[in-house]
This record gives sequence, structure tokens and C-alpha cells, in this order.
Amino acid sequence: IDDFMLEKTVSQWIWIRMTEQYCSVFKLFIQSTDVIAKELSTYTTQNFKRFLWDNLVKRNWSSSTYNSYRKYLRCYCEFLKNEGYLSENPFDNIQKRKVAIQLPKTLTKSEIQELFKKLPSAFNMSTYVWKRNETIVYTYLYTGLRLSELLNLKIKDLEIHEWYIKVTKWKWNKDRVVPLSQTLTKILAHYMLVRNKSFDINWDSPLFPTGYWKFLQKRDMNTMIKKLRSHVNFYFTWHQLRHTYATELVRNNFDIYNISRILGHSRIDTTKIYLSVDTERLKNQLDSITLFS
Repeated sequence: IDDFMLEKTVSQWIWIRMTEQYCSVFKLFIQSTDVIAKELSTYTTQNFKRFLWDNLVKRNWSSSTYNSYRKYLRCYCEFLKNEGYLSENPFDNIQKRKVAIQLPKTLTKSEIQELFKKLPSAFNMSTYVWKRNETIVYTYLYTGLRLSELLNLKIKDLEIHEWYIKVTKWKWNKDRVVPLSQTLTKILAHYMLVRNKSFDINWDSPLFPTGYWKFLQKRDMNTMIKKLRSHVNFYFTWHQLRHTYATELVRNNFDIYNISRILGHSRIDTTKIYLSVDTERLKNQLDSITLFS
């Protein structure tokens, strides 16, 4: 397992979050009684099926979780096969489970307006932190960044005069450029004036720092969103803002391939799901025709 992780992290440069996911899988795998991690003779298709099935039932796994464990362990066994420890990959005969396709949840226009309206009351308007939090919400909603990507933005990633933010080698180890709208550019420009009064300008410092000049953590974002939820009449998550942005691009007839590039999807099929969310346009198209005439 150590050799496998070394191969993945050093030679293949896998995403840091994926490293954490591999560690979670191996932690549970090592505790298994169906497959003994140190005994390769137990690495059979039937034993791995028992391992997956037992956890599916005992831990109430979703089909997606089941498929994730299958994928990671299959990759590990493929490594063992390539290294000569296994003659065949036991996962070649273990199929994925079907996953129910769920449409992404988005905020309505009235909910977005309420969110913007309640921002001043959720935070102390006289502080830098309020301006930072306000800008984070707008940036999230106007760029569709992932939470991890937003938290790791640095000053040098922001190109206001060129109208874009550069996301550097985060998921899938790829760089991408996310364009900025006029609205967000003005908000970010004003935020930078406030930020630079409170902090020294260092191009490698976080774009949205804590009061101690450190990168924000997920716990900070959890605290922030709890405050926001307490001031609005609906429940939402940070990731729903990403979904809302993508759906809004679809509604405004953006090319699906450009939306995929902006969101950083590795597969166009991942982006196509947002086409199903645009019920407003479907209704307008339906209203424009006469059925059964």
C-alpha cells in the first residue's frame, strides 16, 4: 500500500483530495475480515464482493460510495498485477452498481435576491471580514468555483485587468481560466482596495485570508454559511451556488462545451445534466408551439 501511494502521489501527481480518499479506503480495507490486506491469497473476486457487500449493508452505502470503493481498490489491485504480485485483477469481474441520476439543486431567482439582500445583516458591515465574506459569496455565485478551489486562490491568480481568475492545478491537476463578469470584476476591485488596507501585498498570499493572513479552512466556511442560513428563509449549501451558476449559463444559451471548460469538468456528460435543470426554457419552448392541432 505504501508503494502504491508513493507511485500515485509522486509519479502520477494525483490531486491532494484524491490522496485523502485513498487513505480513507485503505483504512477501512485494512480492517476487513473478508480480505486480509497482508495476505495476497485472499485477494479473490469472491472475497472482494463480500467486502463491498458487507459494507454496503452495514454502513448503508449509496451506490456512488460503493462504486468509489470499487474504483480505488480496483486501481490498487491493478498496481499489484503490474508489479507481479497478482496474476489477474479480481475486480475485472465485479461490476459497478447503477446510480440514480439526481438533478442538481439550485437557488431560485427570488432566493438569490434574498441572499444578496441579507448579506449586510449577516455580518458586521464595518469590518474587513464582512467585505471578505460578501465577496466570497459573489465570487462563488459568479464563477462556479469548487469550494477547495476558492479557498486556495492567491492574489496572483486574480487578473482583474484581464477579466479572469486562474485556477492552478487543483482538481485533475489541470489549470483553467475562469472569466469574470463586469459585475464581479467591480466587486473584486473594491474588495482588493479594502483588503490591501488591512494586509501587505504578497502575490503568494491568499486572496481571501483569515485575520491572521492564513488560508481559510472549511470550518471557517461552515461558520460563515451557518450565519447566512440563519438570516434567510431557505436552506442552501456552498455547492448549490456552483450549480446555480452553471444553470444560469445554460439559461442564457451558453455553449455547453464552454460551460464545461469554465466549471473544470473532465467529461462533457457531467455538464450536460444542467440541461435538464433549465425547466423555464423548456416551458417557454412548449408554450411557443401548438400541440395536437
